[in-house]
This record gives sequence, C-alpha cells and structure tokens, in this order.
Amino acid sequence: MTSSAIRNNIYKALENIDDSKFLKAVFEIVSEKAESSHFFELNDKQKALLDEREQEYIQGNGKNFNWQEAKKMIRGKKDVS
Repeated sequence: MTSSAIRNNIYKALENIDDSKFLKAVFEIVSEKAESSHFFELNDKQKALLDEREQEYIQGNGKNFNWQEAKKMIRGKKDVS
C-alpha cells in the first residue's frame, strides 16, 4: 500500500471517530512527526562553512553547477574537480 493510500485510509477512519481525547493524542503524534521531519539544526562549524560558501557565491568565486551538471556528478558521470 502506498503512503498516499495509507494517508487516505487514515483520513477516512478519523472522520468516524468522535473521541476527542483519542483525536488529540493522534494530533500530538502527527504534529511531532511533522515537525521533526522538517527540522534540523546546524552546528557552528556547518554554519560557518555555509557562510563562507555564500560569500564565495556572492563574490562570483567558487564553482557552481547547473542541475544537469549536478545530476551527472551525482550519478558518477562527471569528475568534480
């Protein structure tokens, strides 16, 4: 069963439940999962590296790639030098 089908089944099942305590518990679980799947923190070293790369980009230095070049590199068809 696909994620979409499971999600639709959950929607349908929840429509028929009239237990606010249960629904609040489900809401808490779903909210926690949604927040944790979209949230992460960078440490100071990672932030500094991103700041450095941003400055290189702004100044026109550094190496940039278009989407096609990036896909080729990821798939191992082009050297990243």
